[in-house]
Amino acid sequence: MKRIKWIYILSFCTLAISVLSFLLFFYIKDFYSNSPLDNVKVISYSNKDHIFEMSKLIDVEKCGYKSDSDIKWVNASDNKCMFLIDSNLREVYIKKGIFKRKFMVSDLLLGDIVSKKIFLAVGEEKKITLDINITSDKKRFVYEAVDKNILSISDDKVIANKKGVTKIKVTINNKYIRYIDVEVTDLIVKRPSKFNKNKKNLVCKQYSKEEASKLDEILFNRIEGVGGYGTRAAVVESIRFLLLDFPYQIEYFFENGRLSGGVHKVDGEGRYYHRGLYLSTDKYKDIDPSYAGPSMWGCPLKNFEDWGSTFKKGMYKPNGLDCSGFVSWAIYNGGYDVGDRGAGDNEKYNSELNDIGGKKVKITDEFVKSGKLKAGDIVGIWGHIAIVAGIDKENVYVAESLWTFGGPVINTYKKSLMINLFKQFYLMKYIKKMVYILRCGSIFITIFFYVSVFIFLLFCFIIIL
Repeated sequence: MKRIKWIYILSFCTLAISVLSFLLFFYIKDFYSNSPLDNVKVISYSNKDHIFEMSKLIDVEKCGYKSDSDIKWVNASDNKCMFLIDSNLREVYIKKGIFKRKFMVSDLLLGDIVSKKIFLAVGEEKKITLDINITSDKKRFVYEAVDKNILSISDDKVIANKKGVTKIKVTINNKYIRYIDVEVTDLIVKRPSKFNKNKKNLVCKQYSKEEASKLDEILFNRIEGVGGYGTRAAVVESIRFLLLDFPYQIEYFFENGRLSGGVHKVDGEGRYYHRGLYLSTDKYKDIDPSYAGPSMWGCPLKNFEDWGSTFKKGMYKPNGLDCSGFVSWAIYNGGYDVGDRGAGDNEKYNSELNDIGGKKVKITDEFVKSGKLKAGDIVGIWGHIAIVAGIDKENVYVAESLWTFGGPVINTYKKSLMINLFKQFYLMKYIKKMVYILRCGSIFITIFFYVSVFIFLLFCFIIIL
């Protein structure tokens, strides 16, 4: 009886701790989940009046600033704090209950720079875009290259002269100074206006581990610069980076697996289910199921089955991306995990890339010319899948991978010919909804599992008692 009593007490304590932890998490999650510059904005800073105001504070009870060794606190009102400050102020704080966070005044005053670091190819030009949260005075920016041999600056346009690392000095209103890190690299090329069909094929171990890691960093930086993961722009930027900025042609590899009774989800063999480029042996640790790999892009890989006259079972070909592998890679690197899906339009199955959007739009001349088709939308026919990389008045620029193209390329098609080349569109907005539904489903299953376990254990204790 004594043993049963202790089991009951222990169960009750475990449940109480779980509930308290759950409540505590929601109590402070907004306080800690966002970056300081999401929560804190400086509305005004005047040396004359020494008024420091912070607004848009989420779940903040008090704000503080350091004077000598002590923190002086003021109560927040309407998600806003205001206090008089000393011109030597360096740190400010926000507080909720027993929890507090510290911010540097220099960061708060200058707000957020859209790109904390800029990567440029030699000869590339880029306009500097800043988001500065000083609204009390008219903002005046002066840009200066620390090393003028590496960079030239005209107004707010930066021109990369040669390979190297330097900084851009930003002076705001003749007072505040911020530096932007800049790296000019020859790992990428100046983005051309159209796809270069004369690019050399990527060879095995083309890059060192350090160079491969740097290429990933540049890709992630570019994605962050267009709005971050989980956006249409991120998907399109992934495509343009791989096919325009990256200097080599990745070859077509007829994927091992799934087809003709192959191994389900063979990772990195004609497909690649990870963020970044598959250019280093460091990536092998992430590869899960494989048939003949791991083998990075450009390196010899054993082919699983016959396909036309080019691919023969047991033959070694340079690893790369097939059509669905390329589209999946682009969507995944844009922030949407569509899972292990191939190309096709078979009515017997609903697990192909063509089905991911949940809604298919039949191609017509009217639809193509309506303006509803956008970069990032998927296009397909039976057995082939592609993705729109851009559109102008006359043309649709389609990113696709086929053995006849030699791997992933961007082809230019007249709008009037699209109806003859593809059967259906799969709009990105439906893909986003489908991925959201899948994620919500996963969360629901997880919650359902834990609730079921808890009910089961509770039932067992009731029986024991």
